[in-house]
Amino acid sequence: MAEDNSNDSGKAEPKQGKPWLVLALMLLIVPVVTLAITEFVVIPRLQSSMASENENRNSSPSREEGTEAISSYRFEDVVANLAGTMGTRFVNVSFEVRGRNPDMRQKIQANQPVVKDAIITALSSESIQSLEIPGGRNRLRASLIQAINESLSMDLVEELYFTEFIIQ
Repeated sequence: MAEDNSNDSGKAEPKQGKPWLVLALMLLIVPVVTLAITEFVVIPRLQSSMASENENRNSSPSREEGTEAISSYRFEDVVANLAGTMGTRFVNVSFEVRGRNPDMRQKIQANQPVVKDAIITALSSESIQSLEIPGGRNRLRASLIQAINESLSMDLVEELYFTEFIIQ
């Protein structure tokens, strides 16, 4: 019986030591594996995708090769109250619009009150929640492009870039 007890106690001790050993190995192995995957898999893939994007940008036709010049117009500090705030919250945006039509700048300047009204109407129809959700600004960008083009009765604006975006 004495031998049985010594064997039982001998078997119990290694079982108590193994969980600590496994935990210590995991704490060492997991960061090393993560570092290795990041260093040798993730970073090279990102670098290759960024390099291919740069090649695509560099290989796109330039103005000298016969493409049309891009016209732009800048809207500074456009302020509008946000929907659903009873006039207590507002948005202040600055942005630049771009298009391939060389007359875009002149047409926007000639119709500036109409265009600005369309922009303020589009901005004031937005709520804080709709602007804070993922993709909210992209949806607003598309809405502003559509509002400007509709106010001019032609598709002059192709791109819109926010240079300032403040919700107060």
